[in-house]
Amino acid sequence: MIVGVVSFDSKYKELLQAQEEIELAPLFDKVNEDHNTPVELEALLLDGKAVSYDKLSFIREVYPEIPIFYKMHNISSHVRTINIERICSGHRITPIHENYTMEQVVSDMCSKLFGSDTFSSKRIVSFFGTHSGAGVSTTTMNVGKAIADRVHEKVLVLSLNAWDPADYFTEYKGAYLNDLKLDLKSQNLTQAKLGESLHQYQNLYHLAGNRDIKLQRYYTNKEIAHLIDVAKEMFDLILIDGGTHFDTACATQAYVSSNLRFVVTNQDDKGYRGYFPHVFQQLIEPAGGKRSDFMLILNRFQTNMSLINEKDLESELDMNRIATIPDMDILGSMALRQKKFLYDLADTKYKRGVDTICNLIISEGELTEKPLEEEGRKQKGLFGLFGKKAGVS
Repeated sequence: MIVGVVSFDSKYKELLQAQEEIELAPLFDKVNEDHNTPVELEALLLDGKAVSYDKLSFIREVYPEIPIFYKMHNISSHVRTINIERICSGHRITPIHENYTMEQVVSDMCSKLFGSDTFSSKRIVSFFGTHSGAGVSTTTMNVGKAIADRVHEKVLVLSLNAWDPADYFTEYKGAYLNDLKLDLKSQNLTQAKLGESLHQYQNLYHLAGNRDIKLQRYYTNKEIAHLIDVAKEMFDLILIDGGTHFDTACATQAYVSSNLRFVVTNQDDKGYRGYFPHVFQQLIEPAGGKRSDFMLILNRFQTNMSLINEKDLESELDMNRIATIPDMDILGSMALRQKKFLYDLADTKYKRGVDTICNLIISEGELTEKPLEEEGRKQKGLFGLFGKKAGVS
């Protein structure tokens, strides 16, 4: 296929021509009215940096039949995003969200043109919260601990909540997300450097999040995508704590890199009626997200007539619930103080909720479970990180 590119950046041309299905990707700085291109184009990518959305009607007239993709750029509000998507729909043009990296743009195009795999993976699982305090980090870490003990595959938790490093569940001895900032900015993070930066607790590996307050909003999509790409080469399953701030690169990349996503909430009104509905309307929906993209986890649930029940909470958020995790009262604080996972201290009701989430992840990710007799086997060291995918077992 011959795919034209209208952009000021030649990297799109390089990335497209690296695809097996694409024969040629000629680069242009604009679309000529006379349709005067040296070759017959079969698809077209429009970079929003070079093409304003008000040119889309003209471009569709010039190329009335071929697939056209429009990468949005520098959109100032969710309302404008929605309006540009509507303009794209009116001209049968596929919009691509501005938070996608160039690699993700090309991958998304190829998945639509050729049906190839996208950059999102069923072995990358993201957890988000409806509001601060919903229990995203606790849920992610305990699911990670439980699933790492059950499967043969290597499991990593990436804490990408820029406001909470989530380093308080164990005696954390690894590096932090902000310690890798320069490696991420230069796109030079190596598997060895990431491996050295991780903390291992039994079968689970963990990279704690950001603890540099000045950097909270200064991670870029390209940096976080690079981190996830390197982690994908080392681990079979990656669980991402995406936090509650959907307007950051950390949350955006957690969202676009995964195709199994959970929203964690509790019975606080501010979660299901206050913060999250606005986030969904203003950030997730304009980016093409749907409520059906998420499975709901109801955390710290209490059976009390004064509080909202499970069914009504599902209805309020318009999401399907996968699990209810009961409130463990003071046991959660005790687990943190003792540097132990709540999953290891709690009763069967708590474990049942976490196990339900694990069962879904194991099934979707086609992971292999250990025989029961292997549960107590000797733990591997950090060098085991480079086993299956990097040559060291």
